[in-house]
Amino acid sequence: MKLGAHQLDAVIRLHPIDEATRYNLEMPEPAPSTSPNFEAPVPIRLPDPSWLTKGRRVAEILTRMTTRVAPAMVRQVTRRDGGESGLPHALRAGFEDLGATYVKLGQLIGSAPDLAGEAMAAEFRGCMDSGPAIPMADVRRTIEADLGQPLERTFTTFDPEPLAAASLAAVHRAVLPDGRPVAVKVLRPGIADAIAADLSVLGGVGRLLLTIGNDSAMDVLGYVVGLREQVSEELDLRNEARSMTQFRQRFAELGLTGIVVPEVFSEQSGRHVLTMELLDGIPIDDLSRIDEYGADDPGTLVRELLRAWLLSAIHFRAFHADIHAGNLLLLRDGRLGLIDWGIIARLDEDTYQLLRGLVEAALGRDEAWDEVAAYVIKTQGANLKDGLGLTDDQVRELVKGMFEPVLTQPAGEVSMASLFVSSAVAYEMATGEQLPHRSLPERVALWRKTRKSRYLMLENGVLEHPIQRAGFLAAKQLVYLERYWKMYLPSEPLMGDRPFLEKLLAEAPTS
Repeated sequence: MKLGAHQLDAVIRLHPIDEATRYNLEMPEPAPSTSPNFEAPVPIRLPDPSWLTKGRRVAEILTRMTTRVAPAMVRQVTRRDGGESGLPHALRAGFEDLGATYVKLGQLIGSAPDLAGEAMAAEFRGCMDSGPAIPMADVRRTIEADLGQPLERTFTTFDPEPLAAASLAAVHRAVLPDGRPVAVKVLRPGIADAIAADLSVLGGVGRLLLTIGNDSAMDVLGYVVGLREQVSEELDLRNEARSMTQFRQRFAELGLTGIVVPEVFSEQSGRHVLTMELLDGIPIDDLSRIDEYGADDPGTLVRELLRAWLLSAIHFRAFHADIHAGNLLLLRDGRLGLIDWGIIARLDEDTYQLLRGLVEAALGRDEAWDEVAAYVIKTQGANLKDGLGLTDDQVRELVKGMFEPVLTQPAGEVSMASLFVSSAVAYEMATGEQLPHRSLPERVALWRKTRKSRYLMLENGVLEHPIQRAGFLAAKQLVYLERYWKMYLPSEPLMGDRPFLEKLLAEAPTS
């Protein structure tokens, strides 16, 4: 439920809140996208699961995770942990048992060793392309229903064994009647119902955390809102086909010859089927096979990836928003294939200015930190200003202290984990002092005030604002990029290519 203007004013009169929360509640509607020639996606409507369905899913989650995790925890406590009996393996197996929603979370864990720990991340990298195959009868039924003709008329050969099977779909190798080899992506039957049930359950968990005043509540709810919007677009493959075609054209115009976006074959594609150029490659983080694929200097490709990402974000206000290693293929000709275009972020004006401000700050323009801090106050003001009592100037110092090292110091010497700190650490970074001790009545009063602020933000749809989604997706890509930088360019800063960055800003469209 969103509050109307008069309702919001009435609530604020009855329940005074801090200025930062008021600012969040009054965030304006985003301006229409100014991305040239980029069509907006057409989301599907996810089903509304019944209470019985949600109850069954909760029982399944508890059963599967308990079965997988409890024995591993016992072994760890009794110091008999090791190998495939370890907790990371048990957690990954549990996530994979639970399917698409949890596999997507596992992909983020697998690409963020600084946040999750190297052992946990290494185990969860298996989520990049691990998933059960779709029965061939279902694959055939989906393709024929979408394309309106027998499978054999569309493809001369079709491999029933998938090349890859991920959370939402499986990809099969096939050959078109003209002899061209292709990759055919097919959505899993019933996947929308399964994800809708998971999101409803996770939303309930988030609201429970909010009720008890847990600091993780907004993160959980933000993840649920973002994932719902994301999969609502991903579950119509025509969105992905349009994005691939548009970005393929734009990358060619920008001269990004080292990045390959597969060609789409529209006549063999539909809502549940996407037929595209087959790329022969390996994930960019497969260190054991790099030499075999002719990559004399993988770091060059990583630089090209960052350039492509920044160019599309700054020039087109849109970018590929899922650049985990499973979607980056090192090709035999030495180029980098960028696949799985189901998640595209389109930047609202505020998030565009944030990204631009970070680039300018990395180039040394100190005033840019004011603009970055203003964005953070807009999205996180309730926590930083009300919860921690920080001033605008202190928020600026906090933001600069967190972001500047990640952007400007050698990647091997910094960690993206510095962007995810506790309240106590954030307060110390901002003020140079330790977080003051609060009495029990003070803590209770702050808990009530913070919980009320978060409820108002939730009910007014703040988590659904494009600022939240675009900012989350941009941050996630920086986590991925930092990992590749540490692998191949540890002595270079993430934003260390000054000539490119200066040219990027100078040539960026003004509207």
